[in-house]
Amino acid sequence: MRVHSFAVVALGLGFGSACGRSDFSVVGADGNDGTSGATDSSDGTIGTDGPNTVSVTINTGDDLPTTIDSISDSDSDSITVSDSDSVSDSVSDSDSDSVSDSVSVSDSDSVSDSVSDSDSDTDPTGDPMCMVDQQCDSADPCFTGSCVGGFCELIPRDNDDDGVAPLECGGGDCNDANPNTFPGADENCFDGDDNDCNGVADCLDPECEDVAACGCIPQPGGEQCFGGTDEDCDTTVDCNDADCQGTPDCGCADGEAGLCVNGFDDDCDDNIDCDDDDCAADPACTCMGENETCSGGADDDCDLLIDCADPDCQGLFPCTCVGLPAPEDCDDGVDNDCDSQVDCADPNCVLSAACDDCAPEQCGNGDDEDCDGLIDCADEACVFDPGCTPQAEICNNDLDDDGDGDIDCDDQECFAVPICVQQQQNCGTAASIFASGTFFGSTQGNPNNTEGTCGGGAGEAVFELILSAPSNVVLTSVGSAFDTVLYLRVGSCGQGLELGCDDDSGGFMWSSALDFTLLQPGIYFIFLDGYTIDPIGGPNEGAWQLNVEITEDPPEVCNDVIDNDGDVYADCGDPDCVAAPACAGCVGGNDPSAEFGSAACTNGLDDDCDGTTDCADDDCSASDFYVTECCDGVDENGNGIPDDFNCRCNNDSECPGGQICYDDTADSCGIPCTNFFGDVCPFVAPGSTCNAATDQCEF
Repeated sequence: MRVHSFAVVALGLGFGSACGRSDFSVVGADGNDGTSGATDSSDGTIGTDGPNTVSVTINTGDDLPTTIDSISDSDSDSITVSDSDSVSDSVSDSDSDSVSDSVSVSDSDSVSDSVSDSDSDTDPTGDPMCMVDQQCDSADPCFTGSCVGGFCELIPRDNDDDGVAPLECGGGDCNDANPNTFPGADENCFDGDDNDCNGVADCLDPECEDVAACGCIPQPGGEQCFGGTDEDCDTTVDCNDADCQGTPDCGCADGEAGLCVNGFDDDCDDNIDCDDDDCAADPACTCMGENETCSGGADDDCDLLIDCADPDCQGLFPCTCVGLPAPEDCDDGVDNDCDSQVDCADPNCVLSAACDDCAPEQCGNGDDEDCDGLIDCADEACVFDPGCTPQAEICNNDLDDDGDGDIDCDDQECFAVPICVQQQQNCGTAASIFASGTFFGSTQGNPNNTEGTCGGGAGEAVFELILSAPSNVVLTSVGSAFDTVLYLRVGSCGQGLELGCDDDSGGFMWSSALDFTLLQPGIYFIFLDGYTIDPIGGPNEGAWQLNVEITEDPPEVCNDVIDNDGDVYADCGDPDCVAAPACAGCVGGNDPSAEFGSAACTNGLDDDCDGTTDCADDDCSASDFYVTECCDGVDENGNGIPDDFNCRCNNDSECPGGQICYDDTADSCGIPCTNFFGDVCPFVAPGSTCNAATDQCEF
């Protein structure tokens, strides 16, 4: 038998019952009772009243290598492991306690040993290391920290436990927050989610084509947090739903202290992080609660960004140029030359005497040596520093912890965190709207992620409007406390087609209003934005009020040249209006009909009595974006496709052979989008993409 002794000095390591091993012993050189050479043989732990020195001897025999599976601690201990063979040891400390651990290894054995510290508790006496999952972090987004039996475990990410990994981790699950959604699942036509992951949900899915009253209706009681059903129609289920975080069904910690920057209501008292009295003394809360002054050369809010380098100062004087450009003064804290770089951060100041004290950045000392406004790990000069290794994103500390360029709630890892859901500051945290109502919130502190064509330079609140029937939709921001902008998009939330934008038409103060006579069933995105950032007054932000009025299946008005009821037929061309006084017998004594199809578009008659005939009628040049031909059965542009998305239609029967009705986007006939080389959908309906399940373009 070969005996190996290792030398490892570690502050804060405690052994838990020797990890099931019987072939090594723990000896404390400065134990609980303050005596030298104390041995803990009762519970395998080290005393907590001060640093301990521990010697570990492992008898491995000749079957190398030997591995210490795990060493966990909660105090400031000194552990010495010495080895007389040729061993390559690796020691890692990934704990979440408040003790700074220092580990040194001296080894020369051919054994590969691993010592790790991954505790999340300050009590080494055998108490649980965690109480809730939030205490277990993972730096790898494809692994999840889970509290199992009081101890943190890292498991491959499958948040909904449906057995399928999410798309971003190499699996096929298109929604990892709903156990009823994964490739091959049956489509539920009433839950608002794309259960079979074919790109379309509920009424738009071919599986629901003949299902009456499809679409999700939220239950009055909201999410129930158990049972595997999505009662509130937000496509997140049970404990994956932010509404369920901070409830007994999903686990509660004894207090919020020590968990003050994770974005959860850990102790279930309806107060999150720094709003909880348990966090009043937490340094993160006392500092993060401060506002960046944008002058003075200090990092006021502890985000490692000083003055004009802090996004909080975007658009504000002195960080925004006011007046005409002038030569940069390198010592006045003002962007004189209007290049968005101030003083020593401006290349024009590199030779200025005011910047003589600037030096290469030293990472980890809390100073900005190179005068660029970026401290330590926030500075790109520190990207390879060992102390700046990316870690799991913390969702409300103003830092890019995982180094992916997205901070806090703008990081996709934070989209389901309750504090981010409350802020709804981006597309990933958009709040769902299914019916008329009045909604309240605040954009205070929200970043500027998107803008409309009529304004929106400040932070915004984002909503997902879900319509299950043709609807008249009216939106206003009356009641908001700042100069607002409203805009609506369809398709992609971030880059979709803008259907309308308004600044000041709300009729009261600086309120906005949008009135859509008809929106077809589908998903739309509402943005309630601040108009701009005033260099002196600051961003247009604060308390907002969104008023939504939805009228489903509105009746057809027979004389306004609009399709009011959403069936694609308008006025006298709508079967509902055939007997109306202005329509009956209007075609030379005959009743009108829709001017749909090549026969109606080439007969020389104004079939729908709208005052235009054949190719002059919009129904015969139907595409809003791809008007290349008339609906006359002739291939005018020579591309081999007669009519080419310009024959209006309500359903497939109104299209010629080999074509389908693109009734989810363009309301015109065309060959299936899957038959094209490349994606034709950006030309047919910008913002849409070809869907293999429906063979047509879908938003």
